[in-house]
Amino acid sequence: MPNSAYFAIGISPAPFVADEDLTAKQWMLVAAASTAGYVKAANSACDPTPIGVLVNDPSTGQAAAVVLFGPTKAKVRSNACTLRHGGFLRAASDGFFEPIATTGSTIWQAGRWFGAVETGAATCLLGNVFVHIIAPDNAAS
Repeated sequence: MPNSAYFAIGISPAPFVADEDLTAKQWMLVAAASTAGYVKAANSACDPTPIGVLVNDPSTGQAAAVVLFGPTKAKVRSNACTLRHGGFLRAASDGFFEPIATTGSTIWQAGRWFGAVETGAATCLLGNVFVHIIAPDNAAS
């Protein structure tokens, strides 16, 4: 499949409002803001607890379209782990997806990668991701 082909299954993005300037966060993970109906960047030193992928680039107060579940294009970084076709992804602390290095009860699954295998360290890609945010068994809600 060519890199320019992105999956789509007809699920529309959910409407939110940008709680902050998200113009540089298109195709990255976002989290629920403290105000209902608003989203913010999912970047944190802890688990960023994302809700989905931002598919537009709104400024503060503008409409933010978020894919909560299903296929979308997204920014993925291959860290020290190999990014494998069909491989599980987690949310990085800066809003990128990245491969899950090890499995365990404290890992949040955020999606799966459906692009080419990538072995380069810290390579950033834009490609097919199936978003499915799954909390570990011991996660606080």
